[in-house]
Amino acid sequence: MARNPLEEYRRAQRALRKDFDAFTTVHCPTCPAPCCVRPARIAPTDILLAEATGWKAKVDSTVAGDAVQQAAGRAALALGGAFEDQPNPTCEYLGEKGCTFPKDLRPFGCTAYICPIMRERLDKKTLGRMKRLVRELEEAHSVLMKVVHARRSARDGAET
Repeated sequence: MARNPLEEYRRAQRALRKDFDAFTTVHCPTCPAPCCVRPARIAPTDILLAEATGWKAKVDSTVAGDAVQQAAGRAALALGGAFEDQPNPTCEYLGEKGCTFPKDLRPFGCTAYICPIMRERLDKKTLGRMKRLVRELEEAHSVLMKVVHARRSARDGAET
């Protein structure tokens, strides 16, 4: 029986997140060159997959209390210059506790990225396992994107 491509992708993300989360919890808060800046490695399909699970509604309800604070922060940045001109503007999906995407549907470009600090500080065994898991994630992502694009093409063909 064929496996569900979305579930395989999410499984690969969960496996990889175990190592990523252990590292990022310790190292990201003090990183001199953070990854979670603009332009982020987020594709429209990353957003659509997360939204299909109800992610946007969950994010909106947890962020709603901070909306005024976020707007004030953006206004303060605007007074000092364009947001994009600021050094290392953060990713718009980065919240107080890290990435707001579901842990098993993080943007592919972010999840598959092993940063230079990881390469420098991880032991060879962990780094090797992460590289293997990234390859598994890349394969699962490729299969998932083929299915998504095939269904989109079939739908677009049926509409004409």
